[in-house]
Amino acid sequence: MAGFGLEQWVGHLGLERVDDPNKDHPIYRKRLDGKIIDLKELDQLVAQRLRHLRNDRQIAQAKVATLLGVKEATYARYENASSLMTVGRLLHVFEVLDITPEEFFDPFIKERPPQSEGNSQEAERNKLMEETVGHLQKLDETALKMVHDLVLAMEPRTIEKQKGNGAAKAAP
Repeated sequence: MAGFGLEQWVGHLGLERVDDPNKDHPIYRKRLDGKIIDLKELDQLVAQRLRHLRNDRQIAQAKVATLLGVKEATYARYENASSLMTVGRLLHVFEVLDITPEEFFDPFIKERPPQSEGNSQEAERNKLMEETVGHLQKLDETALKMVHDLVLAMEPRTIEKQKGNGAAKAAP
């Protein structure tokens, strides 16, 4: 079998073995807010997040239920975690509440402590890249072209190529 073995994969991802009371075999989870929470509690957190987002948008449960094509009682059960929804239904809720999956789950993920120095640096780099792209999307065409040319001039292979020509190319 190619790739990591189970224990290597568990270590690579920073997973921990958990004996879930609802399962007859162990499962592997990551810490959330410094602890490993059971899946029922995670369901509660998702339900609370749904309720919080709906209330923030000042939308009645009845309206969300209608937009989803379910009864109000069914949607109410989603918000109190007495009924679980499918992934497809959850994505539909995101559409109705005008939120992306990333925005929905962001508070859960931000609570996780960094797993290792390497992952922390990678996460910081990814965050910086996302923020930079956000800023770039706001630029007009002229400014974007200037930034593009500057980035090209800063790339290691471009710098080496310019050194070979005897002079560094100035940014416009």
